[in-house]
Amino acid sequence: MKKPHREHDRFIRPLIFGLSLFLAIPCSFSLAQAVTPITSSGLNTQIGVPTILPGGQTVYDITGGTRPGNGPNLFHSFGDFNVPTNNIANFLNDSGLATSNILGRVTGGNISNIFGTIQTTGFGNANLFLMNPAGFLFRPTATVNVGGMMTFTSGDYLKLADGARFNAMPNASADALLITAPVAAFGFLGSNPGAITVQGSQLSVSDGTGISLVGGNITIQAGTLDNGTVQSAQLAAPSGQINLVSVGKPSKSGGEVVVAGSGAGPGFTPTGFRSLGTINLTQGSTVDSSVFFTQQGTGGDVVTRGGQFVMDNSSITTHNDSFGPSGNVVVTADQIALSNGSQIDTFAHNGAGRNITLNANTLSATDTVIIAGISFPEAPPGGDVTIQGLQGSGTNAHAVSLRNTEIRSDSDVAAGSLTILGDNILLKQTTLSASPGQSSFGGPITLVSQGGLDIQDSRLSTEADFGLGGPVDLRAGTSLNLTNSIINASGNAGGSITMAAPTISLRGSTVDVTGFGFFGSGGGGTISITGNKAVSLTNGTVLNADSVSLHGGTIQINGGGLFTSQQSTISAQSVNGNGGTIQVEANKVGLG
Repeated sequence: MKKPHREHDRFIRPLIFGLSLFLAIPCSFSLAQAVTPITSSGLNTQIGVPTILPGGQTVYDITGGTRPGNGPNLFHSFGDFNVPTNNIANFLNDSGLATSNILGRVTGGNISNIFGTIQTTGFGNANLFLMNPAGFLFRPTATVNVGGMMTFTSGDYLKLADGARFNAMPNASADALLITAPVAAFGFLGSNPGAITVQGSQLSVSDGTGISLVGGNITIQAGTLDNGTVQSAQLAAPSGQINLVSVGKPSKSGGEVVVAGSGAGPGFTPTGFRSLGTINLTQGSTVDSSVFFTQQGTGGDVVTRGGQFVMDNSSITTHNDSFGPSGNVVVTADQIALSNGSQIDTFAHNGAGRNITLNANTLSATDTVIIAGISFPEAPPGGDVTIQGLQGSGTNAHAVSLRNTEIRSDSDVAAGSLTILGDNILLKQTTLSASPGQSSFGGPITLVSQGGLDIQDSRLSTEADFGLGGPVDLRAGTSLNLTNSIINASGNAGGSITMAAPTISLRGSTVDVTGFGFFGSGGGGTISITGNKAVSLTNGTVLNADSVSLHGGTIQINGGGLFTSQQSTISAQSVNGNGGTIQVEANKVGLG
């Protein structure tokens, strides 16, 4: 009798196992479909039942939260925070209370995938802060619709102005201390802060507000839509401020990014970090705080801070195409690399151009355009462009290399200034222009190198057709070489060009301070060349301080130990007036 029973088990048990597996499969699919992309992890945060809009979008209303003292800060806590394509995460003001800041944390340890829309409803112009230490990924279909400033951070806590912390991980005692103060800093404790990646997203906020990304490595690049179309990424805050801050490993006690104020000054300042991260703008990405023809106001500022800042075929623009000034751009990083048609632009159609400041230990720009405030007739002056050391305030970058690059601060009233400070500076096939065009004053161009200053196949211009040519000041600690290049400070009245270095070599180059004197005033300008050891002019070099209508200008050369001039021209003539002055001093003079 036992044998038939064992035979029965041989067939029945596999059948039961297979049936169980069959029944389990659809059950697991059902559970997966039921998982909501947004979950609550406390602070009375409530996620509503999803509703379907007529257009097919799925909406998750986020209500409740914790509001200390019924004040202006509303705190939310999420386990996961994801927004799938064609979904909307809707922060809904079910209390009707006035709100300044909505602060949300994500505690589940998973990256937030934002493929749909994040919006606020009933909160007016409240700011929205979302904090997830695991980071954020935005895809091409991601959008934001927020009344105030939008901030994404992979920090571990938000420090409020009175020192209280809103921690990414729930802490009952700390949560009980949440108050009404604004956010004062972003805190980081882990050794590898979460990345923030924008892939082809078009993230735009309301006029006059702003966008801030504060986290680990920040990448802004193109993305591919479902139909195969490649879409460039864009961060847009019309007339508002855009902050990009990338941090690396903090010190043992942690690091913070301090909210040091708005404007082109400090922006967000990182402190207490052993290293900073990388900000990478590639594949046609745009960071834009412009004002357009149909708008009014001031162009917003763009402020970035990281260890490395890389732009490849991308742009930062703070245009004002209407009436009023543009915004400022401040980029600060240990290394700045701009290439492949990248552009930084503070153009103002009919207002003051604002400044572009690049602070770095090393800076390279290849095939790049940098424009500070080209203003049209009767507009205020153009802005200033400054390239300097990481510490700012007139310090030197270790090395500056500009190749096939154009930097301009032109204006029909008065051009701005162009300043480059470094230990070694190279310009190759590069144009620097601080020209007022037809009238008024050319802006100063200043290049100061503690080591070598090497200018090849380039053009420096402060020319003013009917005004005063601007001053050009070139100084080097070891050697100044000008090869196949042009320096032009001519104008109705010629400007001044100064060169100073131990050794100076001009090969196949032109230095021009011609004074046209069209209106009966203004003669040739001044050229001053001082070499402590040697000055040489070769291969058809021309020094020109001529005048058309009035007196010629002044050319002063101090060659130190040796002055040589071969196949070169030195001229301070006048067509209809007196000739100028040419003075040469050196221990030895060689002419040929």
